Amino acid sequence: MTEARNPSQAELLERIEVIESMIRDGQRTIEHWGWTQVLWGTAYLIAIAWTEMSSRPGLAWPVCMIAATILTIAIAGRRGPAVPGNTLKRALQGIWMALGISLFLFCFSLGASSHFQLNTMIAAVEVFLGAANFASALTLRWNLQAAVGVLWWAAGIATLFVAQSLVLPILAGTTLVGMIGFGLYLMVRQSRDRRARASHA
Repeated sequence: MTEARNPSQAELLERIEVIESMIRDGQRTIEHWGWTQVLWGTAYLIAIAWTEMSSRPGLAWPVCMIAATILTIAIAGRRGPAVPGNTLKRALQGIWMALGISLFLFCFSLGASSHFQLNTMIAAVEVFLGAANFASALTLRWNLQAAVGVLWWAAGIATLFVAQSLVLPILAGTTLVGMIGFGLYLMVRQSRDRRARASHA
């Protein structure tokens, strides 16, 4: 039976560098998709305004969400991937794909059932978004995204305790900060990273 060989310091440093490189690639992947935060945040705000001002508010969310999905697929197909695939990138894709499927199943089922209640539905959406952002933040060791996750969680908790008239304003405010604001930050950060890499090329 052979003894397990202890890795040398150089090997340990190389492994740490590989992990750090994967984390940087993961952060670049999140930056690459920052535009989707802005797109979906805008779709949320349009749906909120439509719900508040229209005589047919039931159409607002299905129309806006379907339009956002079509735009996301079309734009993503043109942009291509941010970085080559790796385990961390697949983990991030899994987190956000699970979020999208969970939101669709929950909202569709709740809307079709006899148990629909606005506070409950919006709170669940906010908690789902908090979970996805926090899971990404833990994966990437990214404190800002963790704060975004906590913001969504706080909005979800608040939504369960406020009057129904305050539900959509809470969602709108959290969307402005936690989706559109964070998405714009990611887009600016990606632009800076690209310029930095170009200057070192």
